[in-house]
Amino acid sequence: MAVADALFLLFWCVQEMRTKMWKKILCTSLVVVMVLSLTACERGTGEEAELPPAQEIVNGVIDSLEKIRTTQFDMNMTMDMAGEAEDETFEATMVMDFSGVLDLANRQMKADITMNIAASGADETDMAMAMYLLDDVAYMMIEVPEMAPMWVKSEVPEATWEAMNQVESQIGLLEAAQVEVIGSETIEGIDCYVLQLTPDMEQLWQVAMQQAEVIGEEMPDIAEELLEEIFRSFSVKQWIAKDTYFLTKAETDMDMELTPEALGSTGEGLTKIGIAMDLLYYNYNQQVSIVLPLEARDAIKVPSE
Repeated sequence: MAVADALFLLFWCVQEMRTKMWKKILCTSLVVVMVLSLTACERGTGEEAELPPAQEIVNGVIDSLEKIRTTQFDMNMTMDMAGEAEDETFEATMVMDFSGVLDLANRQMKADITMNIAASGADETDMAMAMYLLDDVAYMMIEVPEMAPMWVKSEVPEATWEAMNQVESQIGLLEAAQVEVIGSETIEGIDCYVLQLTPDMEQLWQVAMQQAEVIGEEMPDIAEELLEEIFRSFSVKQWIAKDTYFLTKAETDMDMELTPEALGSTGEGLTKIGIAMDLLYYNYNQQVSIVLPLEARDAIKVPSE
């Protein structure tokens, strides 16, 4: 699914951060929010007038996962961070717009990303990126102010494509979380059920760690009681198409508090993170054409690890 594509790209970008602590902080929060963005759940009350019970919607979502061959997506995410890392106090805001198309059947993906990062003690930075995944190769163009655009490429592990079609992990999350069917709404002309989600955090973290391993990252194995301390507030809403049970829209808001212990590190300090993300999916199973730009053919090859 598109979530895994975004996850892969975000980790790739995070690797450009200057310090290991910054990288760990971003990885921890981004991987969770990406896993959440395509999670639909069960065990709702089923008592809402003229609305089906949550279990019926869940069954429809599970059946729909294997039917998805192509989709387009738009995402907007704002992340605010404040705290202390490596004996330095910092504040930062990252705003990212992400849009693209995914062709699972032909193992192809295209995405365009713009990012603005404003951090204390540093100049505000704007970045533009384009990414293509074609079979077993990832191509990325990075454009920053006062630098010429540069194309790089690296091999994509086979497991990455398997993660994109993550039916088993999604079903596991469906069976371990709660949902309340809170109404109906029309999104972009599509009649949808509106769901309020409460994921099982322990199982969610296990899936997040599995996703991170796919792209060569490591995330700490955090105890359930510590997860409850990390996630101070948590809200997930999804809009599921009534006719196809495909995800149409998702909104995620969360506040986190990360200690060195939670990050698998030593030292002192507390990092507070607020994340607001909106996702829109559309044009499911429509024909798509993804063509690699000519300039990308001369991309510099970089190690995949």
